[in-house]
Amino acid sequence: MALADQEYERMFSTTGSDADRIDNDKFTRIKAKFDNNEYLDDEDNFETLAPVLYQIQQMQKELDEIRRHIVNDVVGQTGATGATGPQGPAGPTGAAGADGATGARGADGTTPGMTDLDGSTLPTSSARLATGKLYNDRGIVKVA
Repeated sequence: MALADQEYERMFSTTGSDADRIDNDKFTRIKAKFDNNEYLDDEDNFETLAPVLYQIQQMQKELDEIRRHIVNDVVGQTGATGATGPQGPAGPTGAAGADGATGARGADGTTPGMTDLDGSTLPTSSARLATGKLYNDRGIVKVA
């Protein structure tokens, strides 16, 4: 689920050249007043600000809970590994393959080596050969 568009506008900016920008001195004074709890000490301002302060505190609790949920429940922990299921029965043993054909033998009864092969009797065209058959294309042995 995606986040909805923001519903708020910022109160002020400390960078850029926007109309709501405040300089560093003013920001430092605002922060000092907050750090010193001056908004709680001035009774006249406190009475005016009390409902807003209460609502900001409620929003802070909500944000803290959202942060806790994201850190701990969404990205912070890996869940437990599930149980391993039972192993199925072994399959049947496959049939043994057929023995390979005996290779060609040379005139002296031995198996020819690579230097003994002769492609001069191979067909010179693949036109009527089945796929996988060898043919001689001007001295180069190819497979159809």
